[in-house]
Amino acid sequence: MVKLRRFQERFIRAATSPRVNTAALSLPRGNGKSWLGGHMVARVLHPHDKLFRPGTESVLCAASIEQSRIVFRFAREVLEPIRQENGKRAYRFLDSATRCAITHLPTNTRLRVIGSNGKTAMGLVNCPWAICDEPGAWETNGGQLLHDAIETAKGKPGSPLKVVYIGTLAPATSGWWHEMCKGEIGPRHHVTLLQGDPERWDDWNEIRRCNPLTAVDPAFRVQLLEERDAARKDSRLKARFLSYRLNVPTMDASTTLLTADDWRLVRARPVPEREGAPVVGLDLGGGRAWSAATALWRNGRMEAIAVAPGIPSIEEQEKRDLVPAGTYRRLVDAGRLRTAEGLRVPHPSMLVDWIREEWGLPRAVICDLFRLSELRDTALPCPVLARRARYSDSSFDIRALRKMATDGPLSCTPESEPLVLWSVAAAKVRPDQYGGAELVKRDSANNTGRDDVAAALTLGAGLWTRDPGEVPVYGGLIG
Repeated sequence: MVKLRRFQERFIRAATSPRVNTAALSLPRGNGKSWLGGHMVARVLHPHDKLFRPGTESVLCAASIEQSRIVFRFAREVLEPIRQENGKRAYRFLDSATRCAITHLPTNTRLRVIGSNGKTAMGLVNCPWAICDEPGAWETNGGQLLHDAIETAKGKPGSPLKVVYIGTLAPATSGWWHEMCKGEIGPRHHVTLLQGDPERWDDWNEIRRCNPLTAVDPAFRVQLLEERDAARKDSRLKARFLSYRLNVPTMDASTTLLTADDWRLVRARPVPEREGAPVVGLDLGGGRAWSAATALWRNGRMEAIAVAPGIPSIEEQEKRDLVPAGTYRRLVDAGRLRTAEGLRVPHPSMLVDWIREEWGLPRAVICDLFRLSELRDTALPCPVLARRARYSDSSFDIRALRKMATDGPLSCTPESEPLVLWSVAAAKVRPDQYGGAELVKRDSANNTGRDDVAAALTLGAGLWTRDPGEVPVYGGLIG
């Protein structure tokens, strides 16, 4: 029999406490999470265990039926040898391509496996346990729906439901699972989060602290040391090591517009005073998107502003975009985000008026061709360069921004930093095999990725680096 480690015992004790109805355990991969989930499933179905509720049906939730088999088979190893008093088997196991289930035959106590599709979780009645495996790997929309279905099932009158979430934060980089592990905890919630310090990511003492099973598995220690040494030489492997071995979700540097190290260099530079007129990058959104502008002065000073739709409200936009409550409201209070009251799509004139109010007349403005005709109507009296998003130009702009961040002179005012940093974190770069890259929407279907400011900053960096006369122009200059 495998013995529980002390951290596992503490978590199970908290998760099964009568005072707790939701428990979450998040720690790096390789530390027995799936085995612990299987242990919990076996206890729920064992008639001599205090977690057993005869005649009920519990659920095991995972990203897919295939993913659930890891936990499912750990539980099966424990339960399959058990026999009834008459010598007959005590359990029936269903393990097919489309279904997984376990039934305790004498009492008809069942476990059903469901994937990250919220529709299959509707109608959880008299369900005592939901064991949720690797929520960070659940499908984005379906996983959110599944989480909502489980959480609202707890509110049904007389519902006995207790929920246990076990998983690594990655591959998700934001969303409800992150909020649950890091956010405000309710009186009936328990969270155990083991997460490394990114500043000490290659320190063995820090790695060992976050990976408790290194104390009993020499092969695991060797594996982690080998991965750490490889990560020191390769940024892609470093991102993977941080995400899965330290439980710090990190995007690959090749698909990240600016890394955390890049931003630390930007933050370390003193912010100079405004000198002359800036160049301005514009990203004019439509529908749910924001409209954003970034100003870059020749000395590297950078500021940013954005306009969001007034409908729905800022608070409703936070819920829709799955960001922590108050995130957008703080940007509004800081004077970096305005709302177009009563409008679902802000007119470009709102942003143009704010640009002139905030920065005066720019030296030049650059934007893409989207909503260009509306921008013309604002009669902005300076050169406005509008160009198509060609791959070569996009690659140049991204390289220009990264060079400004790493080698200088890019610096960001404290007031603009929260807005810029939030957007840069949401921005995703798609590289190609020839060394080029383009900025892509992370969530193009629902437009909930707030990368609007990052898009404006990338355009502005390209213009700052080039002479404005060298930028390909389509449709002529405005003004």
